[in-house]
Amino acid sequence: MTKTETEHYEHVQFRIPKAKLDEFNAMVYERYGMKHGGKTKMFLDLIAEHQTSQRIALLKAEIERLEQQRHEKHAL
Repeated sequence: MTKTETEHYEHVQFRIPKAKLDEFNAMVYERYGMKHGGKTKMFLDLIAEHQTSQRIALLKAEIERLEQQRHEKHAL
């Protein structure tokens, strides 16, 4: 991940059980093959994946609503 002059960064620190950290580190290494910088990349990728899945869920709900509206109009 490359920093640009216009971006602002904050340091994030939190505590998790050692076993979970080891599991996360293993996932990072398996996915990216890197020990340094991989945790940040994985964290950001997980956030992006979550946001994408949330958008997909909203779109599916909207499609369902529109299809239901269309069926109601055809029923009249």
